[in-house]
Amino acid sequence: MVRQRIVLLAVMVLVIASTTAGQTKPSLNDLGWLSGCWEGRVRDAVIEEIWSKPGGGSMLGLGRTVKGDRTASFEFMQFREENGTLVFLPQPQGGTRVSFPLKDSFGGKMTFENKEHDFPQRVIYERKGPGLLLATVEGTYKGKEEREEFQMRKVRCS
Repeated sequence: MVRQRIVLLAVMVLVIASTTAGQTKPSLNDLGWLSGCWEGRVRDAVIEEIWSKPGGGSMLGLGRTVKGDRTASFEFMQFREENGTLVFLPQPQGGTRVSFPLKDSFGGKMTFENKEHDFPQRVIYERKGPGLLLATVEGTYKGKEEREEFQMRKVRCS
C-alpha cells in the first residue's frame, strides 16, 4: 500500500514537471495578435486602438474615444520588455506615463497591475477569439470596486 502511494506520487511529480517544463515567460511575441486596428462601442462612443507589431523590445499603441464629432479622450500606450518581464505603459491624454508590470498570464489573457495607481490598478487584455478583444480596467475608486470592459473587434486599418 505504501509502495503504491510512493509510485503514484512519483508519477504525479513527473506529470507536473513535464507540463511545466516547456513553459516560458510571456514575451511581446505573445501579444503579436494585438497588432493592427481595433474598434468597439460603449453607448454613444466609438473606442479605437491601433497597435504596432512587436519589434525592438516594444509595441506602440494609440487609443482614442470619439463621441459624436469630437475626440473625448486619447491615450499613448506601450508594451515593453523591462527587467525580464512585460510592462504596460499608458499615457492618458499624453500625460505622465504609468507602469503596470505583468501580474499573470494564462492562455490569451494578460493582467497588468500597479496597486499604487489611483485608478485603475489592473489592466487586462484578453483574446476572446479570432478578431475579438476584451480590454478591461478595474480596481478601487473612491473606496468602491469598479470595472469597465471594452469589447472590440479587429477592423481594417484605413
